[in-house]
Amino acid sequence: MADAYDRGARAYEALWSPVILPPAAALVRSLGLQGRHVVADVGAGTGALLGAIRAAAPAARVVTLDASAEMLRIAQTGRRAHAVVADALALPLTDRAADAVILAYVLFHLADPPLAVAEAARVLRSGGRLGAITWAWERESRADTLWDQILIEADVPPTPPRRVDAGLDRPDAMAALLRSAGLRPECIWPERLHHQWDRSSYWELATGWGANRARLSRVDAATRACVLARVQSGLSRLAPQDFFWEGEIICAVATKDTTA
Repeated sequence: MADAYDRGARAYEALWSPVILPPAAALVRSLGLQGRHVVADVGAGTGALLGAIRAAAPAARVVTLDASAEMLRIAQTGRRAHAVVADALALPLTDRAADAVILAYVLFHLADPPLAVAEAARVLRSGGRLGAITWAWERESRADTLWDQILIEADVPPTPPRRVDAGLDRPDAMAALLRSAGLRPECIWPERLHHQWDRSSYWELATGWGANRARLSRVDAATRACVLARVQSGLSRLAPQDFFWEGEIICAVATKDTTA
């Protein structure tokens, strides 16, 4: 997964991050960060949330953690992030080191989401708050279906699933997950996302997306060129509505009990 994000860091920053950022920034504002001293943004990617965190808590030290070194390089150079390459399942932070932990769009990438939440709870101080975002569902566009179909027909080997939503895709499931780590859910809500790509922006995203680049790297240059030519031809015949994407996320805020 880290390799895929390394490969696609620039496309992610330019094209995908702006689509999913607004609800994450709203989540940050709901955490009540004013007066917090240390905020850990786990799975922070290119550090897109730094602006919202700094606006909410100007005096806080923000630690930006991710498994992708290339994503963090963008966070460092573009946003002056205090970046740390780290595994969300074993955070390089001491117990009770953070006033707030953010897990936005990261739990579904992990082999053990409950362990990641337990790690977040471990590094939270008593009364600290956790904010998380997971996916409820995502509906592929017709352009996505075309891309996958052409790669399958060309026998391009698939990559492992880029995420697993089981146990994270319902408010009640998220509440149970948070409670299992000794956190008290305060507010959990779904939010709908959608975006209208055009042929050009969709092509940039699809060819720059790390998982797609990793998949295409498994075939020789001639096969890769042929597949991409077929995709371009197919996309040229699609209507604008065929580039429409939508999905739904689950947002959650929880607090670590002051007795913990």
